[in-house]
Amino acid sequence: MNRRLDQLRPVLPALAVAAFGIVRLPELTRSSLWYDELFSVGVAALPAGESLRRIIADHTNPPLFYLLLKGWMALGGDGDRWVRLLPCVLAMLLGAALVWLVREARAGAAAGTLAVALAAASPLSVDLANEVRAYSLLALLACLSLAGTLFDRRVRTRDSFALLTIINVALVHTHYFGWLTVGAELVVAACCWSRDDAWRMARSAAYALLAFLPWAAAVAAHAVGTTAPLRNVAWIGAPGLAAPLWFVRDLTGRSGNATADVVWLALVGVALVALVVTRWRRSFAMPRPATPATAATAATDAGTLILLAATGLGVPVVVWAVSQFGGPSIWVQRYLVGAAAPLALLTAIAIAALIPRKSTAAILGLAWAAIAMGSVPQRAPTKFDWRRFARRIDLSVGSPRDVYALEAFTAAPLEHYAPVGVRVHVIRALEELPIGDAWLVYRRESFAAGTPAEPLRALGVTVVTALSAETAGQRIVAMRTRR
Repeated sequence: MNRRLDQLRPVLPALAVAAFGIVRLPELTRSSLWYDELFSVGVAALPAGESLRRIIADHTNPPLFYLLLKGWMALGGDGDRWVRLLPCVLAMLLGAALVWLVREARAGAAAGTLAVALAAASPLSVDLANEVRAYSLLALLACLSLAGTLFDRRVRTRDSFALLTIINVALVHTHYFGWLTVGAELVVAACCWSRDDAWRMARSAAYALLAFLPWAAAVAAHAVGTTAPLRNVAWIGAPGLAAPLWFVRDLTGRSGNATADVVWLALVGVALVALVVTRWRRSFAMPRPATPATAATAATDAGTLILLAATGLGVPVVVWAVSQFGGPSIWVQRYLVGAAAPLALLTAIAIAALIPRKSTAAILGLAWAAIAMGSVPQRAPTKFDWRRFARRIDLSVGSPRDVYALEAFTAAPLEHYAPVGVRVHVIRALEELPIGDAWLVYRRESFAAGTPAEPLRALGVTVVTALSAETAGQRIVAMRTRR
């Protein structure tokens, strides 16, 4: 068996990439681009200087993904399929990065196979894989950072330190939540590892901070002169009490059946608790031969397990606690996708340790991953279908051919998908509607009562006809009006 694994070792990263691609590639254009994705495409299409100014003014993301997208669009244009392919490829590469993390964690074949399967089937990761935002790159670099940390801890060379530092610099320039991964690594190294390991980690984090300071200074300088610098994150609501549980479910598999999902979460919880208890007892016990129940984790040292737990579970729990009790909420599941790889690996190690027979653990996990993969095409869409809605407007618009969209949130997708001849205009208030016939498009959230009926009547505007659509709680309405 070991000989067969040794023969397969060179191709395992490619196999993992293929496993990730099987689920992600068919979803490439399942949904249309939405406002945030179109913002990414629009920013990447600008000249370099103007692009950086727009990214700084947005305040929500560092520039690395936008710069990669700019180069990607220079190669293949701005078509939906092409721009979606970049994050999809980055999401597939997470499979290869996870294989490296498994090796550095010495997790074993059963746990490693199970970890790749769980990460490949992760509903949240699949949903984000084809979003033209930084999330796929964030998950990839967070996994590489963990693997690089363990690699540097093992070999302690100048090259391994440089590699880790480069990865961390890229990570924090991808998303501000990348700092949570770096911070967790630093805390674990300081509290649980040797002084030399902690010092190396601190130096790497310090270099990443020095590289990040120019960007932070540029954003801070712009924010000082802005009336509401946090307006782009004001929509974030406080998480529910069970939010961390649903986060674990959305990262390790979801079948679509509530009972099955609860059973899975219970199994994961029992396995993680059993892993903690086993390790705690072993730390106080005299050395003794490994039993079948503990053989699966015999090669994974406690410091590595703590690192996986801190980045896969600790970071989300801290963000949840801060959002629940500490002030403005910062809980957004997709911002926490850096926990995908460590949580999948930690879950796989725990299940492999809980079940004495490694093959049984692997079969159980693979079966669950297959169920989660199979449920992906049946899940309801997570984004509004702007492509279809634009076609409906085109069929109904008749004359006039002018559509007035309230806010850029609705205007950008309409402009992107509007058929030839339909002219889209952005307005910020109903008073800007022209005299005569016009089409008004808005989202329900634009009005406190969910409808502009009263303000329109006050302006002397008559609604001739209306059409609407709703997906995942987002309702868009188009009205033909006469003023």
